[in-house]
Amino acid sequence: MQVETATVNTIQSRERIQAQGSLVAWREAAVSPQVQGLAITEVLVELGDRVERGQLLARLDQRLPLAELAQAKAQWAEARAGLDESHLQLERAMQLKAKGFFSESQLSQAQNQSRMAKARVDAAQAAIELRELQVSQTELRAPDSGLISAKAALLGAIPPLGAELFKILVQSRIEWRAELTSQDLARIAPGYPARVQLPTGEGIEGKVRLLAPSIDQTNRNGLALVTLASSPKQARVGQFVQGSIDVGQRSVMSLPQSALVVRDGFTLVFQIDSQNRVRAHKVKAGAVVGDRVEILEGIAQGALVVARGGAFLNDGDLVRIAKP
Repeated sequence: MQVETATVNTIQSRERIQAQGSLVAWREAAVSPQVQGLAITEVLVELGDRVERGQLLARLDQRLPLAELAQAKAQWAEARAGLDESHLQLERAMQLKAKGFFSESQLSQAQNQSRMAKARVDAAQAAIELRELQVSQTELRAPDSGLISAKAALLGAIPPLGAELFKILVQSRIEWRAELTSQDLARIAPGYPARVQLPTGEGIEGKVRLLAPSIDQTNRNGLALVTLASSPKQARVGQFVQGSIDVGQRSVMSLPQSALVVRDGFTLVFQIDSQNRVRAHKVKAGAVVGDRVEILEGIAQGALVVARGGAFLNDGDLVRIAKP
């Protein structure tokens, strides 16, 4: 039988550590009311919406805070009028003191009245700033750009102080929390490239961001957080996915995939001897690299083997080598 041949040679193969784990949020931001007792009057976003930093998400009832702000402004105007009056009284007292009609204690009393009026103006100004802050807090805005990943705001509801009304997936970025054995974790460092395989078959490139400083005492596994280059719609927080982390390159023996023959549960390669007879070798195959496959053991480097047609051969058959 005429056969094509190939030689067992060495190639550079990228070594990968296989892992599995969940997709998690890179960072999340919660949006909560900082005032209480006010009903929600507007809800402007829905679950899954993309928002920008500072975008208005919801609004609380502003009638009471606006009324209190108006009252604070009126009190400031009253205090300001009192301050102007005290300045006039002080100026008059200083003139009368210079002419000898006012005593030192009377002048001191006028000065105290002026200082008290100034303090009332400052207090009124602080009250205005406080009411303005309360009015601004009735508008719930996005603290960062991202994706609305949770929503509990209901129109007409009166949320308690600090209740989580929205949760934002910051910058719409997700990470892969890869679970690794302690031995594999020791071979990885931040910056190593990685790849995640989604259930849809789509692959996402990533890079190791950090390694967990501790090992789980129950299963002896550690975590590597992998930042993903993109976050397609098919990738969702909470998904359990498979992936791999590249830990470098190494030299391995390889053959074309067509040279391997699976027979009776074994992987065989037919080596051609000096009499052009084939000898079957049981080999252990490794990772596939392009159109070649890694050979871990079973045959020596440099051996001449049948590249095509091995499925029709048996140990000891005489073959004729095809000319290139």
